[in-house]
Amino acid sequence: MSIFPFLLPFLRKQMQWRWFAAAILFFSGTGFPLLADDELPVLGEHAAFNLDQEVKIGERFYQHLLARGLIETNPLLDRYINDLGERLLSALDRRVRDYRFFIVRDGSINAFALPGGYIGIHVGLILSAETPDQLASVMAHEIAHVRLRHGLKLMERSSSVSSATILTLLAGLLVGGGTDLGAALVYGGVAGGQQTMVNYTREFEYEADRLGIALLQGAEFDGRGMVEFFELLGKASGNSELQGIEYLRTHPVSSNRVSEALARLRPSSAQKSGPGTFPLFKDYLFYANSDSMAISGSQFRQALASIKRGKEDDANELLEDLYQKNSDNFWYGYAYAENLEFIKQSDKAQKVYRQLLEIYPDDSIISIKMMNLLKQAGRYTEALTIARRLENRYPDDKAVFFELADIYRLLKKGLQEMIAQADYHRLTGSKDLAIKLYGRVLGSPDIDLATESKVKEKLAELNR
Repeated sequence: MSIFPFLLPFLRKQMQWRWFAAAILFFSGTGFPLLADDELPVLGEHAAFNLDQEVKIGERFYQHLLARGLIETNPLLDRYINDLGERLLSALDRRVRDYRFFIVRDGSINAFALPGGYIGIHVGLILSAETPDQLASVMAHEIAHVRLRHGLKLMERSSSVSSATILTLLAGLLVGGGTDLGAALVYGGVAGGQQTMVNYTREFEYEADRLGIALLQGAEFDGRGMVEFFELLGKASGNSELQGIEYLRTHPVSSNRVSEALARLRPSSAQKSGPGTFPLFKDYLFYANSDSMAISGSQFRQALASIKRGKEDDANELLEDLYQKNSDNFWYGYAYAENLEFIKQSDKAQKVYRQLLEIYPDDSIISIKMMNLLKQAGRYTEALTIARRLENRYPDDKAVFFELADIYRLLKKGLQEMIAQADYHRLTGSKDLAIKLYGRVLGSPDIDLATESKVKEKLAELNR
């Protein structure tokens, strides 16, 4: 069985979708108007639909999930999934959009793509994958659905599929496999167009498989990961405890699909990607999204389980041993320093973070951790030095400007704090607030010519 025994209780424990009623209002008119068919924001690239509008719609869906705590926001986990996605995108020719990958905090085996290139992967699916190649195969498949404009094609081929059909289908995808209500939305929403939708889905799945395998192999993943994941889903669907896998409802797998995928694998000298940090990523993901963990498995997993059970001192011994033997391992160092912070050993945590920064200079995650410790110690100027370095290194990272604004607040540098706040709101899409703050900056008697010029440039960009 490819699903680990420890995963089964987690998969059975679904999230409480209390926000469902609000979601229906959101999709049907209150806050998200139900569009006419010719205005429909489809799941894919629509040459006749303004790309900026589509991105905004995808962003609204994304923010809707984020506001309800359904998206994993741990920066280490988020970076892993996005690094995997970027590696796949490197094999995509003529890229016309940005993509955003995110982890959905739900135990069902599912994945979906939103308008604007937002691709969600459920925790349950990630934990079910045995290799990074298998996980990458799902992500490549979802990228392919977006790239191949399958939502638009569905609309073009069937007049029976209305805007309400697509929006209820999307609502069902967002609800996922957590309740029978999600499935009812997907199937009930398509009404008379149900068989047509299923037929199109089968065709689209073949197309997405073809491009997905090309992306996998182009990014030097093992294309067999897709076949292996098909087989994994087949085994899982035969388990009485995992009946009704949501991913299989929206991505049906047949023996023909498996055969065709096998036929498309090109001979390659490249081996499997190897586990690398994938097992550590999965262990930390499970730790971040479960109520309890059995103290078993690898030493890293045992340490995380000890933290989950309130045995931080035991975890500290395990993590210290791992880190001393593997001081260049980012995951060991991060978890060790994080636990040191928790048990109030800030000086030792700072030392570990500094050592990691020597190996991974200007890493944003570790740098922000370090800045927060320095702020707690009242060493604001040292924290500012790190923040300014990150500002130059990551000019589009909103987390950097959030921290920068806070440090300037602590240093009582009002003008600089306001500029950092404006930059933060500009990067988070709060255009009106950013413009207002930049305007206040320009009206300050303390502004110098260089700062005035930079602020005017940003204002001009926002007002285009």
